[in-house]
Amino acid sequence: MTSADAGGFAAAKEGLKAVSAQTQTINQQVGAGMLSLDPEVAEKAAKRVEEEIEALRQLYMKAQGLGSVRGLGDYPDGQQLAKRFQDKATDPDSGALELIRTLQDELQKQADAFRGAARDYRSMDEQNADDLRRGLQ
Repeated sequence: MTSADAGGFAAAKEGLKAVSAQTQTINQQVGAGMLSLDPEVAEKAAKRVEEEIEALRQLYMKAQGLGSVRGLGDYPDGQQLAKRFQDKATDPDSGALELIRTLQDELQKQADAFRGAARDYRSMDEQNADDLRRGLQ
């Protein structure tokens, strides 16, 4: 059992994998020319994803407090509990802070993918317009 599983973050890691797979699918579809979005729609989608990134930034700031839990006493049990909170927050492989940061990065990739789909849409639209102009001449 990893510390993420022990820390109760297994579901969060699975959710992160799902977001990553979704981003990969969007990028593959854009790369293959199978997905192009109206620029307005793509920008709305990207902005919505960026709102989630901002919400995660606020969550990150709150979670940082877990790294410095105080008031649990000087007894060994209190110190161990404070250490457990700190580990859940700051473990570099599976702590809450790392999971939040990784999710933010993944969501930024998704926002970029939506904007890439908009660029493809504009490019295809320009190409079609050029083709039409050549056909009319």
